[in-house]
Amino acid sequence: MPATQEVEVVWLTRFLSEGKWAPHEIGSIQRAIEERKAVILAGLAVPKAQYWTRRLQAEVEPLLRMRLCPKVGFVVDRWVDVTSIETNDEEGYWHQVPGTCGFEGPKPGFLDRMKGQYDLWKLSSPKLDQDAIAGKIRHPVLQMKDKASGRIARENEQKATAKVAAAVDSMSDKQVSEFINVERAMQTGETVVMHGATRKSYDRMKKASEQAPAPPEDMGPDCMNPGQNPFIRKSKSGGKHIKEL
Repeated sequence: MPATQEVEVVWLTRFLSEGKWAPHEIGSIQRAIEERKAVILAGLAVPKAQYWTRRLQAEVEPLLRMRLCPKVGFVVDRWVDVTSIETNDEEGYWHQVPGTCGFEGPKPGFLDRMKGQYDLWKLSSPKLDQDAIAGKIRHPVLQMKDKASGRIARENEQKATAKVAAAVDSMSDKQVSEFINVERAMQTGETVVMHGATRKSYDRMKKASEQAPAPPEDMGPDCMNPGQNPFIRKSKSGGKHIKEL
């Protein structure tokens, strides 16, 4: 398992070998490959990464390792075995497991979480990994997370429904009747005239809205965070913050 045979390096190498590139393009791709290898080796050489690599391989799965990524902090890689379609030879590469441990390193209970949530040794296989990378299936780990998140979403929906039901139960018959009449009037386009406490509440919300600061220019469905680095997020002609499509 070569340390620098990581998924990005593998695909850049294939990208280079399969294309017809101009000399300056070949040089750019080669530099990208060498820079990526240097980043990987530097991240693996960090003492904390080496310590957790030994523990991961001994206590969770022998195909795991930890390295320091300069962008997101400590991450975990897993070796993925694949068979070459062209030569039928066994080969493989390191592929990052979803998630990051941050720059401080793993939090307490890290190994237990890895065993319970990211034990790909039991949850997956080389074929499933490849099918997931190719977009043919949803990876088993993500399927497990989908199931868990779906259960939480259903629980939250039930809690919200219970709150609404409790609020309705606490309303008097007169309040329920007024609520229904207002909703019917709004749906049919009739004019709704508010009085008393309802009118005062509406006036406060309207005043707060009028005093709110104006939104940034070019707000829209493709608007990015104005604080993004301009060298990373390029602008589209006609707007300062529009994401380039």
